[in-house]
Amino acid sequence: MGDGDIHGGGSAPSGIVVRRATVDDARALLPLLAEHRGADEPDEKVDRYRERLESLVEHPGHRIVVAEADGAVIGYAAAQDYGPAPHRDWSIARMHDLWVSPAARGRGAGTALFAAIRDWAEQHTRIRVLEWQSLDVAAEFYRRLGLAGERVDDGEPRERYELSVHLPTRS
Repeated sequence: MGDGDIHGGGSAPSGIVVRRATVDDARALLPLLAEHRGADEPDEKVDRYRERLESLVEHPGHRIVVAEADGAVIGYAAAQDYGPAPHRDWSIARMHDLWVSPAARGRGAGTALFAAIRDWAEQHTRIRVLEWQSLDVAAEFYRRLGLAGERVDDGEPRERYELSVHLPTRS
C-alpha cells in the first residue's frame, strides 16, 4: 500500500476510494465544507484547522486523506503526529477532523477514512496512541466502530467526548 490509493476495491465500500490528499483536494474541500457548515455543530478549533488545510496537506507531520465517490471528493480526515515528548521515545497522534458531506453519509466513507488514519498511525512506528475529540453529533458513528469516549467539559452546552486508541507497540 503506497501513498496513492489507501483503500479501494475489497477493503472500502463499493465505489468509495480513500487516498492521500493533494493541494487540489484541499481547495475542493473548502467550498464543500462551507456549503454544509450548518449541517454540523460549529467547532472553532476545527474551523481554524480547515482554514489551514491547503498548507498542511504536504506537511510531513500531518496525514490528510480524502474519500472519493464517482470521482468527486466527498469527505476527508486529518491527523497530526505530535512527535515524542522529552521523557519518551514514542508519540501521540491527534485526529483533528473527520468529515463526510451530509449527502454522502451512511455509505461507509467515514469508516474508510477512519481506517486510513488508524492504518497510518499503526504503520508510523513512533505513534502508540491516536486520540481525538468528538462532539455529540458524531458520538454514534464512533460507537458503531466499537469506540466509546469519555464525556469531558460538563460546563460546555454541547457534549464533547475524548477518545483514544492505543496502538500495538513495535520494537
